[in-house]
Amino acid sequence: MGGLGDTCPPVALARTEIPYRSQYASPELAGEIAAGRVTLEQDPRWREAGARDRQEYVRWARCGCGMACLQMILEARGGPVPPLVELGRRAIAYGGYEARPPRGFGPLIYAGFVDFAAAEFGLAARVAAPLPLDELLRAVAADEVVLASVSAEIRAPAAEPARRGGHLVLVIDCSADARRLCFHDPAGDRSDNARAVWLDRDSFARFYAGRGIAVTLARA
Repeated sequence: MGGLGDTCPPVALARTEIPYRSQYASPELAGEIAAGRVTLEQDPRWREAGARDRQEYVRWARCGCGMACLQMILEARGGPVPPLVELGRRAIAYGGYEARPPRGFGPLIYAGFVDFAAAEFGLAARVAAPLPLDELLRAVAADEVVLASVSAEIRAPAAEPARRGGHLVLVIDCSADARRLCFHDPAGDRSDNARAVWLDRDSFARFYAGRGIAVTLARA
């Protein structure tokens, strides 16, 4: 399968130039979806995600944060970017997701993702669990980006989260003093909480579950 990594060598980008991808087919509706005014079933662009029907789209729009992060990495390398649902289907074969999760959707399985990313796209990735915040910052200061497990409530950082983890964001950079970090949130519902979001490390720590997947991506 795949082998795209053999024909599409990495392209070095400034980290804040890493393209953004949403887990929703209609990113412009993310705010309406988050507020419950529009359901995923009503997303008019669902076919663009590569789904066979609306039901399949809903599954991956709910749990596709990891695949959206993968799309960002693939686009940053300058290679082809398969649709989100296609990526999810292909990841199942490597154990990246359960084929038939009990609730109809399920979380990304880290070890399966690492195998999938290597086999299909030639990406060097590693399971980083645990991944203390200081180690995450060192990784993104060097030549890795991190799919970091955070609470979805990170989009309202003033709030106290009910839990840590459950959602993946792509941490792409940190400040020189390591006091702030920058990430893309695939489920961001506003321009200021979706793309290249800068957050101080203490605020991020309140939402961070201390684990993730580190993927090599060369700096400019």
